[in-house]
Amino acid sequence: MLQIGFRAHDFGKFATADELAATVETFQKPAGIQLALKKVIPSAPDASEYTSEYIDGIRQSLAAHGVHVAVIGSYINPIHPDPEQLEAHLKRFETHLRFNKEFGCRVVGTETGSTNADCSYNPDTFEPAVFDAFCRSIERLLNAAQKYDGIVAVEAVARQHTICSVPRMARLLDKFDTPYLRVIYDPVNLAPWTGIPEQDGSVRKHPTQEAQRSFFREALDAFGNRIVAIHAKDYVLDAKGWKIGDIPLGTGVMDWKSLVQELQERHIDVPVLLENLNPATLPQTLDYLYQF
Repeated sequence: MLQIGFRAHDFGKFATADELAATVETFQKPAGIQLALKKVIPSAPDASEYTSEYIDGIRQSLAAHGVHVAVIGSYINPIHPDPEQLEAHLKRFETHLRFNKEFGCRVVGTETGSTNADCSYNPDTFEPAVFDAFCRSIERLLNAAQKYDGIVAVEAVARQHTICSVPRMARLLDKFDTPYLRVIYDPVNLAPWTGIPEQDGSVRKHPTQEAQRSFFREALDAFGNRIVAIHAKDYVLDAKGWKIGDIPLGTGVMDWKSLVQELQERHIDVPVLLENLNPATLPQTLDYLYQF
């Protein structure tokens, strides 16, 4: 059976971890969540002010409702153009690694950034020197992961982030062949902005099963054994043929049934965390996914 969980801040903002967990519990118990603490509990201290007692209290409050942290969200820009901001981003990520045991989760996740401060598209992001700078940041984070026995989990985003494709992810993993570096696989984020292509290079509004299976297999062949979590949402193409990739699972064209079959055939059993979920329709989303 799939390990289905949720991105916590999709449920809204809460005053306490107990309130968050009580809400999650109404939909599923037990449940794993991706927790970006400040996004879901605005009154939470900044990472620089974490204490073991505070984070352990968060974990215990969640556990009382059958909720656990599957991924610690610490999304940073590892190639931020401002050196001072870059240092602050890296320190924040290192802090989350340091408190992984108190969170009850070794996995700390981030996307891979761009040369724009807001991580938007900039063609300079894909210059060799930028990849080298990104690798220096990753190496620093991996040293912290080894020190604290945590895991650095990176998520690719097509077109705009440093790691924007399957080959670039494979290149990163080849460079750092270590158990402390893992992948958060988001197939929608990896889908090209113009949609998943057919074998002849065309792009259909509803890509064929054959095209989607080929798309999934490319990624899973390259790094399936390094995946630590999967993000689950959906996408459609707009009238101009551009991807809208922030809609709830089951409301777009992604062939999740085929992906789940691929995961099962390869014995990839990791948390599948719903993103961009709508609490009002979440029961239907869960029913849809659990049928696979």
